[in-house]
Amino acid sequence: MSEANKTFTQEDIVNSYVYILGRYLVIRQEKIDLKESGVDYNILKHNPAVTEGSHGDTPTFVNPNLEVVYSEAWLAVDEKTPVILEIPEIPDNLYYTGQIIDEWAEIVTNINERNYPEKPFGKYAICLAGSTPDIPEDALRIDIPSSKAKILTRIEIGDVLELAVKLQHQFKVTSAGTPTITPAIDIALFTNKTLPGAEIFKTAALEEALKATDACPESTVFHPLLRKIATYIEASEADFDEIDKLVHQKAIPEFFAFLLKIGDFANGWSSTRAYLNFGKDYWFRAGANFGGIWWNSSSEAIYNMLHFDADGETPNGSNGYSMRFAKEDLPGKYVDGYWSATIYSKPEYMLVPNELGRYKLGYMSDLAYETDGSIIIYIGAECPSGAPKSNWLPAPKGKAFTIDFRMYLPTKEVLDGTWVVPAIKKIK
Repeated sequence: MSEANKTFTQEDIVNSYVYILGRYLVIRQEKIDLKESGVDYNILKHNPAVTEGSHGDTPTFVNPNLEVVYSEAWLAVDEKTPVILEIPEIPDNLYYTGQIIDEWAEIVTNINERNYPEKPFGKYAICLAGSTPDIPEDALRIDIPSSKAKILTRIEIGDVLELAVKLQHQFKVTSAGTPTITPAIDIALFTNKTLPGAEIFKTAALEEALKATDACPESTVFHPLLRKIATYIEASEADFDEIDKLVHQKAIPEFFAFLLKIGDFANGWSSTRAYLNFGKDYWFRAGANFGGIWWNSSSEAIYNMLHFDADGETPNGSNGYSMRFAKEDLPGKYVDGYWSATIYSKPEYMLVPNELGRYKLGYMSDLAYETDGSIIIYIGAECPSGAPKSNWLPAPKGKAFTIDFRMYLPTKEVLDGTWVVPAIKKIK
């Protein structure tokens, strides 16, 4: 195709790639989820708790939260068929939420006592926006923008695992009929190490992907632009190769560079404190879907992701590190819910197998205090000599890693950046 017929720029390619990548990451997760035995639409899967010492039944998606027991389902509705969600009454001392996410991973709502004080539990009818189905009189209607959505229910484990698990199994999802369900879109699965190239723009899958309503205001710009790129790459093999080369040499490197500066930065950590929702920031959306799919609003949780140590270097299990919290700045002071620090491999963002079956430390951990009242967490492939093993977070030997420092129901000091997670320092 001649340059005269190319009605987009290199920058358009980069931005269009990142925009649609956010959607393809959700499709990838849908396909992965539905491959699992016994998993289907409108069936709530109750995931087992992952406790210290666990070596099996670990989550198979990126960046899982281990301070809760959670259940999940892909919801599917149509014009005549809603899904009925039932939430049990939860004790006041336990954090919980029913998070509903659309097909682009934007948060539709969090059902809990903070957002629904008049109906914090009971029945909810999940309906396709604009539809007029019959719903139970005792159900509160909640609309989703397209025919599918993801639901994650979370209950804080707290002091009594058995109670959390009992409540977890009282959450229920039931289809009100037999909806017409479109199968997961046929895309080639990819990994975080090997992102797709120009094939991401091919018309067949692209058109299916764009059918899902996108709340992002930039969608009106990118949908026609994506179709122009699709037409261009399908004109000839040379045109496809041209765009594929641009994707691999420019779009993907720029996306990976963006991941290193996502959110507000302090002490080597990025923070999602500024994000109540994705809004028009499709770069952040793609980054969140890449590094921690099913991200939640900063009103519910703030995710602090580790990128660099105190020397500005990428953390690696070849080294040992320490992270100190002063007595007057212990993290529990800055949450009304709970906090945890979970370690993951990088760039996969998956749990790191280790001899203890320990993947995180947090507010429920039996941490040892220093004589001055501070807490030091040690991170490395081995526990440093003389350090309390209770404070050791095992890292992958010789490999890069990251930590997600979660703060549920953060206080004002966290939301406005007054308090930030301390840096990790190499143990010399």
